[in-house]
Amino acid sequence: MFNSPNVQQIQSCLDAYMMRVGKIEISDIEANHELERAGVMIDDLVYPGEPLRAFLRKLRDSNLLPKNIRQQNSVWAIKHSKLNAKMQMIFKQYL
Repeated sequence: MFNSPNVQQIQSCLDAYMMRVGKIEISDIEANHELERAGVMIDDLVYPGEPLRAFLRKLRDSNLLPKNIRQQNSVWAIKHSKLNAKMQMIFKQYL
């Protein structure tokens, strides 16, 4: 299906994509499409996003899923990985 890329490589690729298109959160299908375009992970033509979902399930099951990736009602959402840190810095100045 795919040769298991490392999580940091996926994060940096998706963060760069989100910065380029001006988004702070993307779906698993959009993320897998961008990862294929960047040559990080091959997407499935019949079930778009399935390779990334399988990878995220493995991370979730081994309790290694990054905090910026969540699954809600069978839908995966991926936020920009640096967003939480930036928001904490912004709010810290008002405390």
